[in-house]
Amino acid sequence: MKFGFLIDNKSFEFNGFKIAPVLKFGSVLRDFYKTACVSNGWFYGAEIKLPRSASENKEFEADAVVINSSFFSMSPTHEILSTEDYADDHLRFLILGYGFLQGLYLIPEGYSYLGRTAYKPTELNGLLLNNSDYINGMECINKFYINSNQKQRNQMFACIHWYLIGQSFQFDWERFDSQYKVLDGLYKLLGAKASNHAGRPVELAKKYNLRLPLWAELDSTQKQSKLSKQRNELVHEAKYGGYPIGYAYPEENYSLEFRSFNTKLIAAALGIDTPYLNSEPKNRILGMWNIKT
Repeated sequence: MKFGFLIDNKSFEFNGFKIAPVLKFGSVLRDFYKTACVSNGWFYGAEIKLPRSASENKEFEADAVVINSSFFSMSPTHEILSTEDYADDHLRFLILGYGFLQGLYLIPEGYSYLGRTAYKPTELNGLLLNNSDYINGMECINKFYINSNQKQRNQMFACIHWYLIGQSFQFDWERFDSQYKVLDGLYKLLGAKASNHAGRPVELAKKYNLRLPLWAELDSTQKQSKLSKQRNELVHEAKYGGYPIGYAYPEENYSLEFRSFNTKLIAAALGIDTPYLNSEPKNRILGMWNIKT
């Protein structure tokens, strides 16, 4: 099964699988550098002109609006091969999992990208793969798939998928909402038990011995946290940062720290043993996976 888009010529094998660049990898990259619409680590679909009404064509002199296509495809850069005849669902799960390790949204050939898509490894997780990380990480992901039932696989796929896709949104409150959905999905998957909504990240952190971000700590009532208050305001009151959406931002850096917390939860749930699980919640430095066997 071919997939992409990944600028990494690494080839490796694990558990009877092989991930390698396609034969035309070089020409695919050359075409990408010649034609791709890119900005700050993201690539966009081809430009298209939006239609105007007859009256607009008469009344307005400016050119028609040009936007980037929301749905588009890219030539595959890699292929996953196996010594046995594995189901497509298995291969798709491994491709998405490899994207999680790379910090990119990787999809099989024939699928469409949704809006802007990161092309620089580490863009979506802040972690570099190095040496044995490739094999060790993919062995963990494959082991999770084998040891899980269909419902668990589907839920983990949903969490990783939205963890990656959600970061492509333009606005801070959209990214916050997407990461909260991921957190709720992980809570459903992992079987943690909390007495209230605000206690979910607390119990998940305890389950994997993670450092709890300050914004997820429960207040004196033990029923709320800054995170839960922000979530309730956004979902139920159309507010973000205490004001109508778009008028203010929270003091907390959710785009970085919430993503980091979910990165750790997903990694721990997949059985990936990495020093990153013990890192400071506010750490801004690009890190290494250093996945242990």
